[in-house]
Amino acid sequence: MASTNNQNPRPERRRKGRSPAVTVFATIGKVFGTLLLIGIITSVILCCFAANYIRTVIIPQAHLEANFVMNQTSTIYYKDSATGQYVEHLALHGSENRKLVELSQIPKSLQQATVAIEDENFYSHNGVSWKRTLKGVLLMFTGGDIQGGSTITQQLIKNVTQYDDVTVKRKILEIFTALDFDSTYSKDQILEWYLNYIYLGDGCYGVATAAENYFGKDVSELTLAESASLISITNNPTIYGPNSTVRMTNEDGVVTTGRERNKQRQELVLWKMWDLGMISEAEYRSAVAEELDFVREQDEKKPSIIYNWYDEQVISDVIDDLKEKYGYSDQIAEDMVLSGGLKIYACVDQEVQSAVETVYYDRSNLNLVSKSGQEIQSAIVVLDPEGNVVGLAGALGEKEGNRLLNMASGTYRQPGSSIKPLAVYAPALEYGVITPASSFDDYPVQVLGSSAWPANSYLHYKGLMNLAPAIAVSSNPVAVRALQQLGVETSFQFMQENLHIDLVEELTVNGEVKNDYGASQLALGGLTKGVSVMDMAAAYSVFPRDGLYIEPKTYTKVTREVDGVEEVLLDNTANEPEVALSTKTSWYVNELLKGVVNGRYSGATGTAAQLSGMTVAGKTGSTNTNNDRWFVGYTPYYTAAVWVGYKNPERIYYSNGNPAVTLWRKVMAPIHEGLENKGFTKPSGTTTVQICQDSGLRATEACAADPRGSRVISVTMFADDVPAESCALHKEVEVCTASPVVGSDGEAISGLYHLAGEFCPREANEALGITEGTVKTIGILDYSRESVGGATARDSNYLYSFLESQGSCTTHTSAPVAPPAEYDPNSFDRNDPSTWPTQEQWPGFDPADETTYPDYNLPPVTTPTPGVETTPSVLEPTPPPTPIPTATPTEEPYVPADG
Repeated sequence: MASTNNQNPRPERRRKGRSPAVTVFATIGKVFGTLLLIGIITSVILCCFAANYIRTVIIPQAHLEANFVMNQTSTIYYKDSATGQYVEHLALHGSENRKLVELSQIPKSLQQATVAIEDENFYSHNGVSWKRTLKGVLLMFTGGDIQGGSTITQQLIKNVTQYDDVTVKRKILEIFTALDFDSTYSKDQILEWYLNYIYLGDGCYGVATAAENYFGKDVSELTLAESASLISITNNPTIYGPNSTVRMTNEDGVVTTGRERNKQRQELVLWKMWDLGMISEAEYRSAVAEELDFVREQDEKKPSIIYNWYDEQVISDVIDDLKEKYGYSDQIAEDMVLSGGLKIYACVDQEVQSAVETVYYDRSNLNLVSKSGQEIQSAIVVLDPEGNVVGLAGALGEKEGNRLLNMASGTYRQPGSSIKPLAVYAPALEYGVITPASSFDDYPVQVLGSSAWPANSYLHYKGLMNLAPAIAVSSNPVAVRALQQLGVETSFQFMQENLHIDLVEELTVNGEVKNDYGASQLALGGLTKGVSVMDMAAAYSVFPRDGLYIEPKTYTKVTREVDGVEEVLLDNTANEPEVALSTKTSWYVNELLKGVVNGRYSGATGTAAQLSGMTVAGKTGSTNTNNDRWFVGYTPYYTAAVWVGYKNPERIYYSNGNPAVTLWRKVMAPIHEGLENKGFTKPSGTTTVQICQDSGLRATEACAADPRGSRVISVTMFADDVPAESCALHKEVEVCTASPVVGSDGEAISGLYHLAGEFCPREANEALGITEGTVKTIGILDYSRESVGGATARDSNYLYSFLESQGSCTTHTSAPVAPPAEYDPNSFDRNDPSTWPTQEQWPGFDPADETTYPDYNLPPVTTPTPGVETTPSVLEPTPPPTPIPTATPTEEPYVPADG
């Protein structure tokens, strides 16, 4: 019998379980793998971006063309006004310039000393020390500075370019430029350039100039000790310069001089050379023991060439333009100007510059001292119609050095009211907001800090006035009101875009945010930063140039001779003028600013700037603290801006008007001598109309009948600016000239009378004994002015509201009575009361007093007998009659008895 166990059943499948640890590791592996993949992908993407950035941004900027020459004399030329030819003015070559030498002229010891202390692997790397570069990068990522890694090649590139900002981009650009530069030029050429460009203190650029300056010998004659001393300076000329006047205290408390510190570093350089096997131990010890013989005594000052203000400005401008166009560093650009063999064609007019220096080098022309003891300062810029700077002074007094503060182009001061034509009137005229006929109220605009604002320098308010006299006397409220109509945004934009005056959008000063959007800034000249004299001259020169802005220039072009061909490096002649204003607006402004100077308006601020026989226009300016005074004036020939103030702002006390006007005239008078007078360009299409100077509208008879005198003025303008409406501000009213209005001082107010009443005679009336009328019609201002801060305008008494408040005529208060008929004394009969006069006819007549009788002094009348001569005799006077009652007479008249 078969057993049941002989069957072979299928074994049951069993799922193998995983341990928790395996599961965790698997998950971590997936996450890690995912992150690794993301990292790889991200890195690839970043590398692609980096490669593209380097290819498109860095590499195009990395190539540096070594086209600089530093061993030739540069020359400034100016155009002779008599011949029109350029003549040599100034050779820029001297002790402060670089002298270029070839590497073969530089001692081997100096070359080796440089490599030893600056870049010991110079001959083996490709322009970049990757070890030092990576160290610098690590420092950056660990919170340190982006530093280190600079080879001689990189240092040269840094010296000849503007790669001086400490950023990653700068470092990357420097690295790629160094790689490109090293592959383009030989090591000897790079070292030669480096030794010719490094700054070695005391105004010395390059080892050749330094060798002459410190040791009085040609660089080829330097000993090993002198070479080590010279290259020691480059680490920090202020500290290691042999002639440095800086005293330093070391860790031991010992005070060291520049020469002592130079000696210490010289020995370090020599040790490094010995350590690298460049020199033997004997050479090392001999050089250490050698006494250094310097040309000048310690702390002895080096004589230098002092450039005048104009020449120094030319040098600065060319340096700045070379940097901007070619990307040169400050030092290389300066070296090119001073000793790069450049020909600089300056715009200076020698006669104008001579007039400037005659005035500005002599302090007696403005001898002021502040309360703190500061001497007054000033600056001037003179431009011609082509935008050339033909004269300039950066300070007042004898120029005693170079690189001094140039206050003509290097400082910014508050322009005060001189900003008004630029920020308010010119743009408002340009955009049709105002016209020369416009009138505004010279009266406070608001209360600010419990006071009426703005105040005027003439310490009162004039009331309604036309634009021209408002500009002439420099009314502050009128400027503010005009700006309000124009809009501060429009003014701000116009100043920046049309006149190229930089204003402040936003600036935080001591936690306070400031900007130049406001009436105080744009209408009154209280700018956040201020403006330079150069910029003011450039902006004002737009007006006599018929609206064209030309950037001021001190030179026309800069060239250099290359292989016998004069190559142009910089060209200012190609700068096209920009249209800043229409010719119409320019002419309007010229006419308005002439009124500041020509004396047409009482109280005009610029009359002291008048030039005999010459058309002058301009605008004065002063700040509310009187720290800055300005005058920017122009003729058809020149525009000149003058600023006066103290280096550290202080109040100016000057009793003879505006000191800026004084200096302006002292300079401008001689340069205009012999020049024919001519006016500014007047466009065609103008017309002259009669305007009311109070309303700015067409004048009426009422305007002419103003009690102050006619308010009608003639204004010449273009037809599209002529107002269509007539003045409605003047109201015709009748006043009685027999009843003057008296002011608070008890004096009659000129031209003002009480309103005529019903009894005031309007014409003559013989019947009433009126010989002429006393009533006349005047035009009075029917203008409502809301009081601001309790201020009073000088036209307040001539407003209708004031006249109405005075009431009607105080003389003619009742109806007139006809006067009695004229009495004939010969009709008097003592015995006939009916012939007797009334009191009106014979004042004082008294029937009881014969001495009051009309016939009292008349001789008696006698009837002569025919044929008989009579002898005159004196008769006794008839006794007085008995007085007659004043009652109504009876039918029988009373006859007195004979006595």
